[in-house]
Amino acid sequence: MTWSLEIHHIDLIGSGDSTLIVARDDGVGGGHAAQIRTVLIDGGRLGHAARIDAYLTAAVPEFAAGTDDLDVMVVTHYDADHMGGVRGLLARRNTQLYDNVLIFDQGEPANADEDPYLLYVNAIARQAGRTRVTRNVASDTTPVHKQRAAQWLFAGPVPGVRTPPVMFGGGVPVPLGGNAAIAPPPALVAPGGAVIAPFTLANWWHPYWLVGREILWTDAAGEPLNSPTPGAPPPTITCLAANRFVRNGAATATYRSGGMLTPPEQAKNEKSLAFEVRFGNFRYYIGGDIESMQEQNVSAYLNPADSVAQRVHIVKASHHGANTATSRAFVDRMRPEVVMISCGTRNQFSHPADRTVGILEGYAGATPAPPAPAPPGRAVPSYLTGYQVPGTLLVPPQSRGGPTSHTAGRPVPPVRGNLRVDVSQVQADRDARGLWAVTLAETILATANATGLAVPAPLVANAMHRLVATGPRAALVTTVITGVLGGLGAAGAAAPAVAAGTAVATLAGGMAAVIPAVYAAATGAGAAAAPAAVAAAAGGLACDLALAAAAMAPALAQTATQAAATLAGVGGGPAAAAGAAANAAVVAAVPGGGRFTVTFYDRNGPAGPGIRVITHH
Repeated sequence: MTWSLEIHHIDLIGSGDSTLIVARDDGVGGGHAAQIRTVLIDGGRLGHAARIDAYLTAAVPEFAAGTDDLDVMVVTHYDADHMGGVRGLLARRNTQLYDNVLIFDQGEPANADEDPYLLYVNAIARQAGRTRVTRNVASDTTPVHKQRAAQWLFAGPVPGVRTPPVMFGGGVPVPLGGNAAIAPPPALVAPGGAVIAPFTLANWWHPYWLVGREILWTDAAGEPLNSPTPGAPPPTITCLAANRFVRNGAATATYRSGGMLTPPEQAKNEKSLAFEVRFGNFRYYIGGDIESMQEQNVSAYLNPADSVAQRVHIVKASHHGANTATSRAFVDRMRPEVVMISCGTRNQFSHPADRTVGILEGYAGATPAPPAPAPPGRAVPSYLTGYQVPGTLLVPPQSRGGPTSHTAGRPVPPVRGNLRVDVSQVQADRDARGLWAVTLAETILATANATGLAVPAPLVANAMHRLVATGPRAALVTTVITGVLGGLGAAGAAAPAVAAGTAVATLAGGMAAVIPAVYAAATGAGAAAAPAAVAAAAGGLACDLALAAAAMAPALAQTATQAAATLAGVGGGPAAAAGAAANAAVVAAVPGGGRFTVTFYDRNGPAGPGIRVITHH
């Protein structure tokens, strides 16, 4: 049996957000039938329901055939462009697709008497098979109007809020289900901040009840299902944040708020649910309209070591790419390979914001005015679901993305700007660091081994970080050489080696020219042969990785290692063996085929308009 993962970012006209996640098990060799598990996160505006329903039916053959229904719905927060379409889907009469769905949301808000929320709750109640798992969660620290009686939440420590989900006021603990394929997350203990006082809110759950819970393999009580299948672990979706509470490494939830003066709309966004999707070593983040205040804690939790090894491979930009999220610090810590932005054509807020686009292009904020200097950081490719202004014969389409972005779809219907991500089981099992970081790491280690040099543990992690974070080619060569020589105790030789390496790289010289130049300069400045060789191999490789195709990576590692080892006096046979070892190590960690693919309609594709598939490594 093998699993696969699909993540569909559905194109919606104007402002709106909707993402479909599909986990599949082919059933081959597993002693059981093939199976599928599906989640829809948000549904755009009420008017988007028909569009989303049509997309789901077209994208999932089991839906079209009537052999499977949607398993889970999530409403990240109660804005009209996220909740309205969910209500519309639940009200559809020509389908049973949503009749037995589990629904997760923030819980009961303080303004529970407002029409949009009541209409949403009533839409859920129309079918007896639907279960709103979070119906007993009190989402606010302000009055809750349950049964039309104002109740307040008070501060105070209440233990045992994660597992089992004790309902306060005489509730009975729900036992944990056994799931051999999914390890349950550690129990969350009560954090400081707002909690529920048992004597005032009988049978209510805390605002952070959902934090730390897995929702793809969950029963109607919010507890893990019995093992869905033997064998390899399936994809999982775990809540990271809810109602301003964000999971942290201490197995608690930290309350993060902009404060008493936070504008109402921002306060609503801060309460968004956020999730991590995990499939083997592959990681994906999605967070509704959550704000930078909460994202600071999200990134610290997801990447506690602030390392390439713990990177999150795809980030869906929160709040459609608005300037209230996706900060420079957040992107730097998450280290995504790509960012997805839901920004429908003619959205009234001109999403994504200039600040967000500039950050993704490698700047600290918005792209400087022309002539803009080269960005100091490496650009993160982004994918947009829609053009801001559609094209006509007189007006070309206008994308809000930067030079490294792709805007999906055609400026006019019928081709939509949907973005589909696919991850196979083989791809999910690959080294989490990614092809380029692995290639640099294995080159450093193989060169050091050939020259008899012991490499300090932090050196490789530092070199990979510099590779992933740095933008221009010359700057990349500079920072990698500096870091390697400094980490090997030869910092005094860094300046001459950098000058030599960047001079060659700036003149468009490749690895074959950079390696001997760096080695000669480093040894001339007093560095020993082995450190000079490692720095030369790393600097030369960084120079070529900036421009290389993915298929060339193993051969580049081999060439760099062998050339640098030879300069250090290693014999021809051992140097060649070291190069071959580097090649093999890269292939073993990150075999061909990439980490994931993105499929979309590319109006400006290299072969002209049409469906395009881009593989990311």
